[in-house]
This record gives sequence, C-alpha cells and structure tokens, in this order.
Amino acid sequence: MTNTNDEETALRKLKARHADLDLDIKLLRFGLKAGFNPSQPRVPAGDPDGGQWTDSGRGARVGRARSDGNRPATRTSPAKTPSRSAPVSPSGKPGASLARVTTRVGPRDSSGRPNVQHTVGLPGGRRFVFQTEGTSQTVLDSAGKPISKTLWTPQGPMSQPVVRLASADDTQGVFDAARQLYNRLSATNTRDQRACLAFTAKEFRPDGSLLTPLSFVGMLSRAETEKVCTKLALVQRLSDEAIQEAKLTGPYPNATVFGTAVHSRLHKKILALKDSTLTSEQSLLKRMEETLFDFSAVRVDVLEDRNVGPICVYDLKTGRRGLSRSRAIEFARRLAFHGRPIIIIEVRPYE
Repeated sequence: MTNTNDEETALRKLKARHADLDLDIKLLRFGLKAGFNPSQPRVPAGDPDGGQWTDSGRGARVGRARSDGNRPATRTSPAKTPSRSAPVSPSGKPGASLARVTTRVGPRDSSGRPNVQHTVGLPGGRRFVFQTEGTSQTVLDSAGKPISKTLWTPQGPMSQPVVRLASADDTQGVFDAARQLYNRLSATNTRDQRACLAFTAKEFRPDGSLLTPLSFVGMLSRAETEKVCTKLALVQRLSDEAIQEAKLTGPYPNATVFGTAVHSRLHKKILALKDSTLTSEQSLLKRMEETLFDFSAVRVDVLEDRNVGPICVYDLKTGRRGLSRSRAIEFARRLAFHGRPIIIIEVRPYE
C-alpha cells in the first residue's frame, strides 16, 4: 500500500512539473512570438492588474487618474478608519481601478479584535461581502446569502459548513474579489500584522484552468500568522538583510536591476540555510510581468512546506505591484498537486 501511495504521489508531482513547464513554454512563446511589440500599452502599476498588456487603452486612462505614483504607500491600520470607500490598488491608495472596497469596523470582541466588514464591488455590478468576526470569516453575496464560512485556527484556515453550495461562477467571483481585497490590505502590513490570502487549488479542467475556492482573506496578528507560517519572521529578516546589502553595492541604473540584486541575495540566503521546509524558486511569470522581458532579471518566491498543513508562499516585493490574478493562478498551478491550502503573504523589506 505504501508503494502505491508513493507512486501516486510521484505521478502527481510529475504531472504538476509537466504543467509547470508547459506554462513556462507558453509564456515564452507568447513573449517571443512574431510581431511582439514591447511598447504595447500595459496597465499601470496603480491598477490591481498593473503591468499586464492591454488592447483597450485602459492603461492611459488609469494612468491619468493616478496622481500619486511617485510617493510611497502609507502603512496605516484599516481598523483606525470606521468607514472607507476607495478603488483598490496594489499600493492601497485611491485611484482609478476595476474594483471598489468599502470597509466598516464594528465593536471589538472579547479578545480585543475588531469585527470588520469589507464590501468589494467588481466590474459588472457583482458585489461580495467579507465579514470577519474574531477568527471567523463569512463571505456573502450581494443578496446577503452566505457563500462560504471559514475559521482561522493555529493549523490554518478550516472551512465550515454552509447551507448554500457555491457555484463555479461564485467561486471565481469570490476569488477575484478576495485578491483585490488582499492587495488593499497588504498596503497596511506592519511587523505586527499581515494580510493573508488563503485558497485551495483543485480540479484541472479540460481547458487547463483551475478552480480556486477561497479559504480566507484578511489581516492577522503576527502571532496568528506565525503559528501557521512559521518561517515568516526568518524570511522577513533575510529580506531586510538582502535589501540593505543590495543598497551598499548601488547605485543602480533602474528599479529592475535593484530588484534583481535583492531577489538574488535572498535566493542565496535561503539556499545557504539548507532547510528542507524552505525553498526559493524562480518565477518566470513574475519576471515577465515586472521587467518587460529583461531576461537578465531574477525574481523569486519563497515557499514553506512542512509536508502537512498549508503551504506558505512568501511573495517578495521590491516595487509597487500587487498580486495579479495571473500570479495567483501560477501559484495554484504549481502547487495544486499537494491538495492543501495555499497561503500567500506579501513580504516587503523594512528599512
């Protein structure tokens, strides 16, 4: 029986690696195909899908609406604002966008944690409500009917039963709304609190797409996060070291070269640990999104996998760009064979 299980696990890994290589090949063909124009309009960094190509002219429109592109994002706690309504952007600042988030903060529970309600409006009028009370989160549709309910535990997110079964369309809509909310919340990250996006990738469809049911999106305290993603403090410290070391060898001609210096140093630090639960993987898609096909660039993600429980993805950022949908799907495709929740946490070096 053990041999059979080992063979099935090896087969799943082989299939996942094949899908991974197939994705990379498709991306390379897309970038190198005849007629590729590197000056083709791209959605600006102020948009949740910033950096991706567009044929709609949307990029110029969004770019004009954004007036604060040269100022760093302000890190403040969403709990300090009773009500907030602004378009989502990776930097957390108001500006033209494809989604709008309204946040309301209610009374605190017995542990001192505020009850928070985020309403995310998507294009076309779809709206989802993420209602968090303590460590319990319920997602509601625009009619106020529950789609899912999750409890955050020391072992990670645990789904709770709901009367209504979510359709594939609901699942996709909730995931898109959750990603937009995650980008908004990540702009408020501090050493003591982090935004987390947790989901499970499953069901390869004939066209190669995935279902990505949401598990949880919201702010967690450092203690709550580190009980599940135990290497967060370590990865944060190594990231801080990497950016400081990179600065000492500057100046750099542009942000791409600086980003490569930081990512490369972090990659080497992770390898030097020789920790079997912590790996550093290069991301072709991330490099393509952020560097306009500068193949000398390096972009890495750090993964924590203890073979049980959730897989934690530490998404290192040195620029303004938030988590795009294509990047989230890349994580899902690469890790789907594990069949376990995927938790994404943005890591930005603290100076």
